[in-house]
Amino acid sequence: MTELELLKRKLEREQKARKQAEAILEQKALDLFHANEELRKLNENLEQRIAQRTKELERSEQKYRGIMENMELGLLEVDRHHKIIRAYDKFCKMVDYSPEELVEKNAVELFLPEGFNKTMQEQDKKRTEGQTGVYEVQIKKKDGSLIWVLISGAPIFDMQGNIVGSIGIHYDITQRILMQEDLAAARKVAEDAQKAERQFIARMSHEIRTPLNAIIGMSHLLFDTPLNEEQKQYAHILKSSSDILQSLITDILDFSKIQAGGIKPQKNTFDLFGLLNSLEKTFKFRNESSSVDFLVDIDEKIDTLLIGDDLLLNQILLNLLSNAFKFTKQGEIKLTCQLLRKEKNNYYLEFKIADSGIGIAEEKLKLIFENFKQADNEISKQYGGTGLGLAITKQLTELQGGKIWVESKLNRGTDFYVQLKYGDSGSPLGKSIDSSENISEFPVGPIKILVVEDNYMNRQYISALFKKWNIKFVLADNGKEGLEKAKMEKFDLIFMDISMPEMDGYESTIHIRNELNPNKDTPIVALTASALISKKDKALKSGMTDYLLKPFEPKQILQVIEKYTAIKPNNVELANEKKDSFSFDRNLDVNYLDEFYQGDLEYAIDMFDTFLKYLLPEMQNLKRTIKNENWESAKALAHKIKPSLSMVGLTGLSGKMHLLENGARQKVPIGQLALLFAEIESSLEIKKALLEKELKRMKKYLSE
Repeated sequence: MTELELLKRKLEREQKARKQAEAILEQKALDLFHANEELRKLNENLEQRIAQRTKELERSEQKYRGIMENMELGLLEVDRHHKIIRAYDKFCKMVDYSPEELVEKNAVELFLPEGFNKTMQEQDKKRTEGQTGVYEVQIKKKDGSLIWVLISGAPIFDMQGNIVGSIGIHYDITQRILMQEDLAAARKVAEDAQKAERQFIARMSHEIRTPLNAIIGMSHLLFDTPLNEEQKQYAHILKSSSDILQSLITDILDFSKIQAGGIKPQKNTFDLFGLLNSLEKTFKFRNESSSVDFLVDIDEKIDTLLIGDDLLLNQILLNLLSNAFKFTKQGEIKLTCQLLRKEKNNYYLEFKIADSGIGIAEEKLKLIFENFKQADNEISKQYGGTGLGLAITKQLTELQGGKIWVESKLNRGTDFYVQLKYGDSGSPLGKSIDSSENISEFPVGPIKILVVEDNYMNRQYISALFKKWNIKFVLADNGKEGLEKAKMEKFDLIFMDISMPEMDGYESTIHIRNELNPNKDTPIVALTASALISKKDKALKSGMTDYLLKPFEPKQILQVIEKYTAIKPNNVELANEKKDSFSFDRNLDVNYLDEFYQGDLEYAIDMFDTFLKYLLPEMQNLKRTIKNENWESAKALAHKIKPSLSMVGLTGLSGKMHLLENGARQKVPIGQLALLFAEIESSLEIKKALLEKELKRMKKYLSE
């Protein structure tokens, strides 16, 4: 092959290669064109989507801004230094500024009053950390007035994620704050009113109790005097009415105390068997003439002393049993105590009080535990009561974490259930002491005596004697207080008045004899004004050891103390050595004073002093009750003052006070009563100087 041919073939190959390269380049250019076209289309599509999204965002912003504006929410945008970037219309309206007046202003300096700087500093710190926050502050309006706002704040970020400021959504809560302040003020007024009401109720109840105690005491004494049938009827009405009034006062005081949170359950160690035995004997005493059988059944699996509030339990069961006896005229009443379970050193007990009484209609069952509610208005008329007893019982039960409910059918009886939890003391039940056994041995040495007596003058009398004889003693105003003191410490002898408020001497003695306390075997001597054999027998039957008739002389008290303690007659001085040589002023009833005091000047000094300090001021109270035509209070006060006048030798005035008492009882015209009182007051004012002089003379005589 020639060189020319070789060159020709080479040229052909190059041309072929060039054509192939051109074809490839042409294809590449075509592909690039198509790619550019696709890119252009994608770019157009992206721009359209961006434009569409922008419009959607604008519409969304307008939508939510409109919602927020309609919701009275004010928006404010600020930079990191609190300089206002934008203020929205609702916010401007809220603070009475135009947008132009706010832009570029410092929001903190313009709006925030003193006292909220710390709050704002805490929120600024949250924003710098990218956190949101909700807080309440006051802000100043253009006119300087203040409004309260709830602010929801959030940080504002730029495209690089840097915090450039914050936005706050403001909601005006001024009316809510003012309402809260008004409610707080109203609540305080209501609480103060409730406190004042409770104090008033307590004060008035105690004031009422003073004359009521005299009425109850005198009604008991009245039954011991010869009465015709008409007088007996009046006496029964008097006693019944006074008992109802006493129950009402006790219920109101208990209810008021519970409402005020004044009752806190205690953790005492007590004998459940003894407590229920006391209740059994108490109600059998109260209902001796009743044809209703009373039974008590206690679960024998309860074999230790319990830990809990025995006084509250006693009150709960006392209320329920009183209710049962009130509405049961025949058949039986049964108190059952059942152990439901024992776990973790706790007894879970259920008490059931079942009666065969009048029952309760099903639709009325929900009402009986409400305050001042009874199942039927006719029940209140026929049986009496305040409608508070069961309400108090329910509250006392729930106060101890227990529950109470009732099941009943009309004319077929009622069952009350109470479930309570008590701790297990681990101490086994002790041997019960028979209160009728004779006690013959007593400790030798210093003694201590408990005196349970509601009459002030009698307490003063006994106190004066015991002080003179160097005998330690403790006083209690009523049977309930006496029982509480008997549970606290050991006494060598107890003097127990029979007729007292809160709890009488019989009931207090029954509790002492049957419940856990250090005085189960302590001699208890009844103080009674009744010489009736039935009264004495009842005292001994309740567990009392002996009785002492009122009025009693110092030597009689001493004889009782000698009989039951280690005190001997030669250990004490019955009267002052000079007693026979002192003579009372002849302007007083000398015969009465000599017979009453029997030469004991120390006792006379105490009584004269007590009269001048405590009983004489009662005359002003009597004067006020007469002026107000409060016949019952006037009668009670006259009755209270009358015997005290005789004890200081003013027996003539005592007779006139008796006339005033009768006048108040008969509700004579106020003019007549006022004239009689003025006569007594005038005479007493003259005699007051004589009494004071006589008191000084007795003191001087003893000091010589």
